[in-house]
Amino acid sequence: MGISGDDASGRATGADSFDRIAADLRELRDAAGPVSYGELVRRIAEVRLARGVAPAAATPARSTVYNVFQPGRTRVDPLLVRDVVLALGVGADAADGWVNRCRSARRASEASARPPRQVDPHPPRSLAPAPERPWHPATVTVFLVACVAVNLLGLFTVHVFKMSVYLDMVGTAVAALVLGPWPGVAVAVASNGLGFLTGDPSTIPFTPVNVVGALVWGYGIRRLHLGGRLTAFVALTLATAVSCSLVATPIVAAVFHGGSGHASEQAVLSLEATQIPFLVSVFSANIVTSVIDKLLTGFIALGIFAVLHTRWRVPASHMPLIERLAPRPESPPANAVG
Repeated sequence: MGISGDDASGRATGADSFDRIAADLRELRDAAGPVSYGELVRRIAEVRLARGVAPAAATPARSTVYNVFQPGRTRVDPLLVRDVVLALGVGADAADGWVNRCRSARRASEASARPPRQVDPHPPRSLAPAPERPWHPATVTVFLVACVAVNLLGLFTVHVFKMSVYLDMVGTAVAALVLGPWPGVAVAVASNGLGFLTGDPSTIPFTPVNVVGALVWGYGIRRLHLGGRLTAFVALTLATAVSCSLVATPIVAAVFHGGSGHASEQAVLSLEATQIPFLVSVFSANIVTSVIDKLLTGFIALGIFAVLHTRWRVPASHMPLIERLAPRPESPPANAVG
């Protein structure tokens, strides 16, 4: 015996299914004639044209209409089902009930396809990481002094071994990344002012170069948020290298006349021999060395920051890259910062 559109639209009180909807549609089609699929397509087009649909979009494909009546469906267009039942003589209110059935069946299908939630039978003891400890003023002082010592060690190493890099900004970079630009500036000024202790008398004129490095690294992380990804940090380090070279070039040219005693001086002389202008020669030699030096310095500073964050819970929320490289420990160590 056939069913009416009203009965079919509100048949089940529980979760509906596409197979049940398809079976009810077949019964409704049989009760209406039966109606051939070709005739049904024509009626659907009339329904859509009466609703104001453009003629080019009003006629559905016969195979599309046929598929609505077939079992085993995992997806059904509710609006197409509405047009089908309207074409079979169902009223507008009852047709809306068919739409609700289709949406209910879709929710039930998605819920059954969702994988069950896996519950860990042995959860970790602490679900939240240990909180970051704030800096104690005395700890900040000791930290900055250590950063100055790192810079002086780099200067001494380069002076003794006549290396072609500078290594005079590792402590500056660490201070700028960890605490911000102005602590980095303090380390830069102190390091260059004490540079004579390493046997290099030319450090004081280069103080602005070290200061610029601290500002670019510090503001790049804190204001421009370039500490989220490794590529962004590399770009920031390259920007630091260019900025430092732009500041260093006039110092080398005006104060040292192109020769500061660094190993890169030979490159300046070689470039001048090719008739390249003096300032261009100084900048070209300096930028090559600066890029190598700042990349090396940046990654050393990154490694130091990661160790500080892991071992002493030094705050790194302003630099997500550090939190990904070195997650905070679950339990606080005995010798935390502060």
